[in-house]
Amino acid sequence: MRIPLIRALGWFVLANAVLFKAISAVFWTSVVESPESASAGLYRTLANVVHWPMLAGLLVGLPLLTLIALWPRRRWVLVAAAVIGGLATFFLIVNAVVFAQYRTHLGPWVWGLLFGGSGRETFLFSTLMRAIIVALFAGGLALQAGLFWSCARVADRWSGRRYGARLWAAWTAAFVLVNGWHVWADATYRADITQENGNLPYFYPLTMKRDLHAWGLVDRVEAHEAAAPVTGAGTLYYPQEPLQCRTGASVNVLMVVVDAWRADQLRRDVAPNMEAFSHESLVFRNHISAGNVTRFAIFTMFYGVPGNYWFPVLRAHTPPVLMQEVVRQGYDLAILGSAPLVSPEFNITVFSGIEGLRVITPGDTPVERDRRVTRDMVAFLEDPDRRTKPFFGFLWLNSVHSYSVPDDAPRPFQPAWEQINYLALNKNFDPTPYFNRYRNALHFVDGEVGKVLEALRRSGNMDNTFVIVTSDHGEEFNDTGKNYWGHNGNFSPYQLHVPLMIRWPAWGRGDVDYLTSHFDLVPTLLREIFGCTTPPAAYSVGTPLRQAEDRRPYVTVVNYNDAGIYQPDRVTEFS
Repeated sequence: MRIPLIRALGWFVLANAVLFKAISAVFWTSVVESPESASAGLYRTLANVVHWPMLAGLLVGLPLLTLIALWPRRRWVLVAAAVIGGLATFFLIVNAVVFAQYRTHLGPWVWGLLFGGSGRETFLFSTLMRAIIVALFAGGLALQAGLFWSCARVADRWSGRRYGARLWAAWTAAFVLVNGWHVWADATYRADITQENGNLPYFYPLTMKRDLHAWGLVDRVEAHEAAAPVTGAGTLYYPQEPLQCRTGASVNVLMVVVDAWRADQLRRDVAPNMEAFSHESLVFRNHISAGNVTRFAIFTMFYGVPGNYWFPVLRAHTPPVLMQEVVRQGYDLAILGSAPLVSPEFNITVFSGIEGLRVITPGDTPVERDRRVTRDMVAFLEDPDRRTKPFFGFLWLNSVHSYSVPDDAPRPFQPAWEQINYLALNKNFDPTPYFNRYRNALHFVDGEVGKVLEALRRSGNMDNTFVIVTSDHGEEFNDTGKNYWGHNGNFSPYQLHVPLMIRWPAWGRGDVDYLTSHFDLVPTLLREIFGCTTPPAAYSVGTPLRQAEDRRPYVTVVNYNDAGIYQPDRVTEFS
């Protein structure tokens, strides 16, 4: 019984390879760029021939082969094929949708965004989306059951003709060819070839760069040598010298971060309270976040160094020098995040060592949590018993991130989606109803920010508080015409250009047009508020915001997949 089932399984794997390729093609047609060369086009074709049967073999072939070896009963193998194949189909559909909108395949980071702590604030799974998910999974079960039954009949009818054996022999030859080609392309830095791998999920062809260099098979003059190891690599040297700051700082600091607020939505009709606040502030009109995802954007706000440093900081639980100085100066703290401070792990990075830190704000929805942190911040600012020490407040509002609007809030922008359907988003989709839902969420959050600013005025502390109002990253609605939605997709201005307003009487009001970034916040606060004389280069790559001279004409930016150099007229991206 095992041999007929194994023959059926071979055809089933090939059928799933075609199905998985078709699923991806439906979503990727408008987003995968054309090959950069004829050779890259041929490599892409061969890579597809190799990859999809391999992926199908890993996802459905290997589990079913194990079952056949242990329990060769056709009925139960059919049931298992339906379940395993249905799960694989659903997984590939989700991956295709995610890749079409964010150019990244499902992995630990993306699963965290979809279903993890902060993921529930990133993606809003409406009733419609849940119904679609159930329908897709049910359809996948039925499809896979029929597919295995058909493959079993084909295997029975064609037994002895060796069609399958010939196909798998041809596949093996293509597998060897593609991996050999990639070994050469990687060693000779043929980026037109190697960049093709990112289009295929979990495709990791063979590399032998160092071996080919060592054997003298690749000219070292034409190919870059691997960088030499650096003494102390992996060790965090931060700051590079101790900070020298005055004691007795008395100025309050209030930082308000509206998640996913793009710069062109600092408008009176969208955010009337924050737009009114801009007229009494210094507004930095060309301000760039150093990351298009929350984790790295907020990290750069507080550390003033690129997001790549997140990983050694996380391992070492090293707090930023800014927060170390805040604590050293004895400030009262109000750290209020609507999203969890444990995902991303801000509790052991940005706010590491803060006693009594509330890492989870009560509430079942982003709206409930936004209202809760607003109430708590208002109560903190108006507390009559808190008058002996300066305070540091951090308010992080999250409803815009998930486009959440309470039922009792106005919805001035119409037409607007009532139910979010991510599967409807494509290159030709009219973004108006989706964008309007986003703007309605921002309108709601603006009202919450207005309550906090009014409480600060009532407390009598407005003129003695360094008030920062900004965002972590922007949000895109296919503005580039390349089917990018949300953030973490590219380093365009739509995902990186964010508002920055600072109200401080000594600064006055008006507009600043030169390029600034989140890197500049830490050296600004340490110099202006805490009187630190240590050169910013010892702890940051930023420049104090009001220093117009000697500024870098670029911003280094990162996300989960890539790094880049942002310049006003171009973006240079690195994998």
